Amino acid sequence: MGFFDLNGSTGRMFGSLGVGVDAPCTQIEIAISEKTAVEGVDDIHLSKNIDKIVKSFKISHDIPPDFSVKINHNIPLHTGLGSGTQMALAIGAGLNQLFNLGLTVPQIAALTQRGCRSGIGIGTFEYGGLIIDGGRSNAKNKAKSPPPIIARHDFPLEWPILLILDNAQQGAHGEHELLAFDALPKASLASAKILAHSVLMQALPALAECDYAEFSRAIYKLQRATGEYFAPAQGGIFKSKNVAEVLNYLYQNNVLCAGQTSWGPTGFAVFKDDFSANVMLTLLQQQFSKYNNISFKLVRGKNTGASIQLG
Repeated sequence: MGFFDLNGSTGRMFGSLGVGVDAPCTQIEIAISEKTAVEGVDDIHLSKNIDKIVKSFKISHDIPPDFSVKINHNIPLHTGLGSGTQMALAIGAGLNQLFNLGLTVPQIAALTQRGCRSGIGIGTFEYGGLIIDGGRSNAKNKAKSPPPIIARHDFPLEWPILLILDNAQQGAHGEHELLAFDALPKASLASAKILAHSVLMQALPALAECDYAEFSRAIYKLQRATGEYFAPAQGGIFKSKNVAEVLNYLYQNNVLCAGQTSWGPTGFAVFKDDFSANVMLTLLQQQFSKYNNISFKLVRGKNTGASIQLG
């Protein structure tokens, strides 16, 4: 849902807030086999990433047997829904369990080079719910450590979440993402202080008290600041122009708890109850029926972490 310290002058950089959702999901099967192989992947970039993860584990932990990785379900790539992090952690957690490596989730994240900026994907994988991370430390001895999870709270299941999907676009990733961060100037310290205060003294208390209106105002503030900061790199406050139109329609109809997830293009909106969500979903489907690339999906917050089943 956004970064609250894009200044970094006080010793830590980024710091983010986000929520785990129950769909879409990543589901894999790992088993000892005659040869190491990956099944169920039809994207060359994903295949290369999985091969890289598998090789890093085999080298760093000297895993002797061969094993297979079968991808049953995968979150759409480069849509702002954390597909890369969830896949890396799922494979790492599976190998950790299969070979009894004794690794923690943060250790798996560091080994697979996840959490370079945000710790939300790591926190939601381990715990679920609403997660706040403390940003990356500027200290050299902590440079490779993922951001620590400093707050976690169940997300109200009575608040449905609408995903606004654009299947014609992808968010920044890989080299493009790195170049974008290098090119952007640091945000002001004053802005970071305002957003950090809003997260601590507005968003978190509102969530604890299930105060939808107050939580919405805090997320709207965080989204606008994050979007304006990244606008030069993504061509506007939101990556997708069509998703931006949907979000502006939501804002005009007083749905403030809405914005873009990560680099997008996926948008999101949180509603106070099922009735409000379904009424708005019907309106959106009518209003934006001409956009063939736009689709909508109602999901819930997921208040549990990843599950591992032994077969």
